[in-house]
Amino acid sequence: MPEDKDASLDQERASTLTCPDCHTDLALPTGRGRGAWRCPRCDRQLSGAWTLKPDSLLALSVATAFLWVPALTLPLLRLENLGLDNSASLLDCTVALLQGVYLPAGVLLLFTLLTMPLANLIAVSRLLWAAREHMPVHSPRWMQVYRLSREWAMTDIFLLGILISMTKLGDLATVKPGAGIVCLGLAVLLRLIVETLAQPDQLQRLMDQQAREVADAR
Repeated sequence: MPEDKDASLDQERASTLTCPDCHTDLALPTGRGRGAWRCPRCDRQLSGAWTLKPDSLLALSVATAFLWVPALTLPLLRLENLGLDNSASLLDCTVALLQGVYLPAGVLLLFTLLTMPLANLIAVSRLLWAAREHMPVHSPRWMQVYRLSREWAMTDIFLLGILISMTKLGDLATVKPGAGIVCLGLAVLLRLIVETLAQPDQLQRLMDQQAREVADAR
């Protein structure tokens, strides 16, 4: 029967996965043991080490959004040297670079520290909300933006550079951390947790499974 054949094909697709890097067809693991699942051919990570929980991860994404605004606007560091007191926020640094001779560095800073982290936050929140509500995401652009922003959002690298600068400038001036660097550190930590637990391929499989369950229920 054609319907039985289509049902068997859908079941076969649901139990297999194609690696996005090497295009190897793999059978989905049936065990419930913990551990990251990787492609045996190219070692691409296909799932996280823990079960994906949209509710908890969406809550972390919302918390990251609340921390992101003060991380941009509050002072990162305060420098005191010979009676001079200077401080600047992440947004101030970006604007200053865009207006000076370091325009290329300012554009890069704008892209990697403002645009892509914001795109990452919006995309993952949209996908996690859809997974939480069992709603289909009709446009594949959300997942594409999430994958791309994971590679180009570099707030963690910038934070590491700030910590290194604090140690280097300690001999020349009095360096005091500001409230902005605390908010930025917490936002980076939460974003890394979400990205680690919400692997794109694992999230895509969950959404596909939910879409099939909704279609079968109809």
